[in-house]
Amino acid sequence: MKHLLIVNGNAGSFSSVLEDKINEAFKGLDYEIYKTTGPRSVIPFLKEYLKKAKDTVRVYACGGDGTVHEVANALVGFKNAELAIVPVGTGNDFVKIYGDKEKFLDFKKLQEAKASPVDLSKLESPDLKEEMYSINVINFGFDAIVGAMGNYYKEHGLPEKAAKKNMNPYDYALKNDAMKHGRFNDIEVYADGEKLNEKQMLLATLSQGQYVGGQFKCAPKSDNTDGLIDVCVLKTMTFLGLGMIIGTYTKGKHLDKKRKKIVYRRAKEIKFSGPKEFDVCVDGEMIKGNNFTVTVVPAAINLVIPE
Repeated sequence: MKHLLIVNGNAGSFSSVLEDKINEAFKGLDYEIYKTTGPRSVIPFLKEYLKKAKDTVRVYACGGDGTVHEVANALVGFKNAELAIVPVGTGNDFVKIYGDKEKFLDFKKLQEAKASPVDLSKLESPDLKEEMYSINVINFGFDAIVGAMGNYYKEHGLPEKAAKKNMNPYDYALKNDAMKHGRFNDIEVYADGEKLNEKQMLLATLSQGQYVGGQFKCAPKSDNTDGLIDVCVLKTMTFLGLGMIIGTYTKGKHLDKKRKKIVYRRAKEIKFSGPKEFDVCVDGEMIKGNNFTVTVVPAAINLVIPE
């Protein structure tokens, strides 16, 4: 077996520390380190690498959920590839399905563990050049607005008053953009042909994983081996209603009982669209469009799950 470790090439000294640990842990094994050069740069590299590989390649995604997302996208269609995750990012949402992330930080356990097939969600849209796959959560509405605008402020800077207060760009996006304009989203959602909401909604999650945003257990019943996608739509609600549900939603208790403002389904195909372009977050990657179809891809890739 070949061991290929994908490391964020822009991580500076952190990358050097990780590289030293890798060299020690994989001594005597057939391994190689690839340092990424930019967003999505690993995808064409991996596809070409796997086409030429004559043996099974265990690919280690060393980073956060964004790195896991990109590597998973590259592995689709390659039976000779296995995904191992080394969660050294900020949120590390996906591996929370499997409990303590520490076992994923043990290279010895990752080397010895077996790989099992897991499902992915495939996202297609006329606005995308090619299909995109999600291993964790696709979300849109309120929280996607926070992500998109937070990214904007992070890149372009905050308004002068907010900058003087050293506000976090995502906190500012939450208070200035999402709270003001993100509760009434003109997006209609259909799950296996069933319409789940009226014209407007607060937010929606389409999940293979269970966690999003570093802390929210948005899909507590999700199972990434059942051949289905967990769909949860929160309808438009008042500030008071949002305040009352947020704690329950964070803990993953929002599906414990039937609620008027929450629609939950399991489906094989989800369609969602709106009259104008809106933000969609795919495992943390932000995209835009106004017409999307998501379908489940059962047993799409093989995932290494340490004991």
